[in-house]
Amino acid sequence: MAGSGKAWKRALPVVGSVASLAWVFTRFDIGAVTDALSWRIVQVLVPSLVLYGAVTLAIESASILRLVAQRPPGFGAWTAARVKSASYLLAIVNYALGGAALTVLLRRRAALGLGEAAGVVLLISTTDLCIVLLLGTLGVLAHADRLAINSGLVVLAGMGFFGGLVLLRMQASLGPLERIRSLAVFDALRQTPARNLWELVGLRLLFSIFFIAVAGSAFAAFEVTVGPAQLVGGVMILALVGALPIAVAGIGPGQIAAIEVFRGIAPPETLLALSLVLSAGLIALRAGTGLLFAREFTREALERTRRGET
Repeated sequence: MAGSGKAWKRALPVVGSVASLAWVFTRFDIGAVTDALSWRIVQVLVPSLVLYGAVTLAIESASILRLVAQRPPGFGAWTAARVKSASYLLAIVNYALGGAALTVLLRRRAALGLGEAAGVVLLISTTDLCIVLLLGTLGVLAHADRLAINSGLVVLAGMGFFGGLVLLRMQASLGPLERIRSLAVFDALRQTPARNLWELVGLRLLFSIFFIAVAGSAFAAFEVTVGPAQLVGGVMILALVGALPIAVAGIGPGQIAAIEVFRGIAPPETLLALSLVLSAGLIALRAGTGLLFAREFTREALERTRRGET
C-alpha cells in the first residue's frame, strides 16, 4: 500500500499536466497557436534565458552561502552553485522534491545536520514566498477597486512573517512553545545574523526581478504589449501556480492561469503559445544546468530522494 501511495504521488503531477493541457487544447485553435511562433522568438528569448540562468544561479549560490556559516573545506560559491543545480531536475517535477534534494545535498556536502539543512531550504523558500506575494499584490494594486483588500493581505502577510521571525529570535522564553522554537529546522532563522537575513531578502528580491524580466522578454519576443504593473502581478501569480505540486513544472495549470491573468492584451492562442514556449525554455534551462554542471550531484540527489533518505 505504501508503494502504491508513493507511485500515485509521483504520477499526480503528470496526470495534472496532461489533463490540463488536454482541456486547453480542446478549447483553443491549435493552428492559431502554431501561427504565433516565429524565429524571432528564438532570437530574443534564448539569450534572455541564458543570462537569466547565469545570474540566478549566482544568486542561488550566494543565498546558500549567506545561511551556511560553518562551511567545510571546499564548500564555496562553485560547490553551492552545483548543489543547487543538482536539485533542478527534481524541482521540475515537483517544487517540494527539489527542496528535498537540496536538503539531502546540503547535509552531505556542507556537513549540516538534517534539521539545519532543512532550515536553510525552508528559510530561502519562505523568503521567496513572501517576496512573490508582496510583488504580486503590489502589481494587482494597480486596480483601484482591489486596493483595500490587497493592502490588507500585504499587511497580514508581512505581520505574520516578521512576527514569526521576532518570536523565533527573541531571547525570552516562549514557555510551552519553546520546544517548537528549539527545533533544528528553525536554526537558520534563529541563528543567522540580521545582516545576513537582510542580504538574503535583497538577493531573493533580485531573483524575482530577473524572473519577471525573463518573462517580460517572452512578451517582447511575441510582440505582446503588457503594462509593468500587470506584468509584475501576473508573473508572480504564475510563479505561485508553478510551485503547486499538481503538475510538472506548472505545465497545464500555468497555461490556464496565463490565459486568464493576461486576458485581453493578446489573443488567447498567442498567450497559450507564449506560456508554453516560456515554460519549455525554463525547463530546458534548468535541466541542462543540472546535467551540465552537477551530473554526479544530480544522480546522488535522485537516488537518495527516491529512497526517502536524508
